[in-house]
Amino acid sequence: MRENRKRFTACLLAVVMASSAVAGCQQKATWNQDPKTGENPVKAPDTQKEETDKMAEDPKSGKGKTFVAQEPKKAELSPEDYEGWNRLLAENEISEAFAEGLDRFAYESGSTVLKDTQGNGNYSPLSLYYTLALAGCGARGETAGQILEKLGVKDQEELLDQCRRLYQSYAYYSQGEQERMAYYGMEDYRSTVQLGNSLWISDQLNIFEEYQKLAAENFFASSYGVDFGQAETGKRMGEWIAQKTKGVLAPQLEPDPATLLVILNTLYFYGGWAEPFSEELTEEDVFYLEDGGQAVVPYLNRTETEGAVKRGDGFTLSYLGTNNGCRMVFLLPDEGRTVGEFLESPERLRDAMEMREEDWASKKVIWKVPKFDFGSSYQLKDALKAMGMERMFEGQAEFGGISPDPLMVSDVIQETHIGVDENGVEGAAYTMMAMARGAMAENEEIAKMILDRPFLFGIRDDYHGTWLFLGVCKNPEGESENTAADCEDSLADNDLLLTSPPEIGLEDALSGNMQRFMVKPGNYSWHWREDGKMTGLEACGSHPLDTDLKKADILKLPGYNGLEESDFLLSCIKMPGSVAVQEWDISQLGKAETAEPSVKVYTGQWMLSLKPDKVYELVAQWPEEELERQGFFGEARYVVVTD
Repeated sequence: MRENRKRFTACLLAVVMASSAVAGCQQKATWNQDPKTGENPVKAPDTQKEETDKMAEDPKSGKGKTFVAQEPKKAELSPEDYEGWNRLLAENEISEAFAEGLDRFAYESGSTVLKDTQGNGNYSPLSLYYTLALAGCGARGETAGQILEKLGVKDQEELLDQCRRLYQSYAYYSQGEQERMAYYGMEDYRSTVQLGNSLWISDQLNIFEEYQKLAAENFFASSYGVDFGQAETGKRMGEWIAQKTKGVLAPQLEPDPATLLVILNTLYFYGGWAEPFSEELTEEDVFYLEDGGQAVVPYLNRTETEGAVKRGDGFTLSYLGTNNGCRMVFLLPDEGRTVGEFLESPERLRDAMEMREEDWASKKVIWKVPKFDFGSSYQLKDALKAMGMERMFEGQAEFGGISPDPLMVSDVIQETHIGVDENGVEGAAYTMMAMARGAMAENEEIAKMILDRPFLFGIRDDYHGTWLFLGVCKNPEGESENTAADCEDSLADNDLLLTSPPEIGLEDALSGNMQRFMVKPGNYSWHWREDGKMTGLEACGSHPLDTDLKKADILKLPGYNGLEESDFLLSCIKMPGSVAVQEWDISQLGKAETAEPSVKVYTGQWMLSLKPDKVYELVAQWPEEELERQGFFGEARYVVVTD
């Protein structure tokens, strides 16, 4: 699903001086009773967020900018306690007014961002909304007024409360679904909607602790004190994004040294089709381009005997459900009509993509959906100005709730990825805001969704009535085009050719001090293709239990209230496909021939749990099947001794 994906280098252009579904069909998400359900009394969950950790002193800045936020407290509920889970969701339900505001923002921003797209485009209104909300809760005066109006809320208190509820709702729904699926033997269930937020604060900025606490308690956003003049800062921000989007997005960021504050949001979505497509029915066929050309692409094929369809003025709309309460909506223009017509205004986009209960007709639907996989990158400053939020980009912007220092927004960018295959749809986005110093249905029996020409699409969360993504597909084979010409120089193909295994980093997840323990590979087998030729490299070293402690670098584990193990975030310039962690007790040193390790395998989840007084061997694999995409493959082993 992630093949042929371009990665982009995103530049923060810090400027010191002036620089719906489908609403009518919305259903409440519930865990339906299962025949195996039994009565299991459980402790009622505390739905309030846990106390955040106290300020941690950042050794680099010396100003205590780092502030660790806790994710929503996990619900202490049995997988079979459907009533309890539904009650928990109800307690975190967003208001109808807030949902309507999210919709208005999605249609207005979606039309503004996508209407001039020349090629493919994928945009996340929800990711941009959360970024603006974090900034808006620290804004004052006219700046706050413009932001809050466009976000569709009456005041900052409502915005804080509703954003917290929505974040918690996604966290609890994902937790409940994954635990329930595991309980019924479906450990490979991976459908989810996950949000992430963070603040990156220059050592040159005086920031209010109250704002950091507000961000942590309502947006679950950790703060990191950094030096934007150091290249390492951009690398760490990119690694944070990669971790939050499960490696789908891994940008190389180059922050301008004049940047004082960066607000980051991430959104990760995976939804397996409620009814997967059969790979046996996937076949290649022609896709007709707007310019009269053609492309041959693979199509997913299926016929639904009872599908839902809306026929509108010049288009047909239908959707495919996913197994996490969402749906992917497709708008197919009639012959002779273009997708651009439906992006001309927020009203036109809403009229086409939104529908009431009476708009749906039940019909047999013949589906022919092209497999597609592409990314988009947008410079959003002009779009936000066009929507009426000019003030925050001016030297007189008011962000007095964030800092006593004058701040203005210097840049807002977003990068996304979308992929569709036989099993489901995967989408990821991050939005980055940089701040600098300021001064009707027809009665027919069959509908055909033959998506063999440009079409619109969206991913809709039915429970909250929220558009997660809106996009346009003009060529399933083609790469997306950047919609902001002035950012073209900042976009580059960032795929990296490695001719030897890279180092890996282990970073203490609780302290938030961004200190990384670096480990070089020992034994490895490495292969890469360069200029069309395959080259191999082998290195053989000693067994991990032959480690000489006098010469080894020791990873010291923090003693957090006597915890028996600590979580470390694994990072790498090119993330592996899997990591097998073998563990021996340090007392087994010198017993390589007899000691048997315990083994745990991580795939796509890079938070490793490590214990003191252990010898670990991390066996990282970069799969051979990804050779065509990344140009290399191999296995490397890393030895880590803990204290």
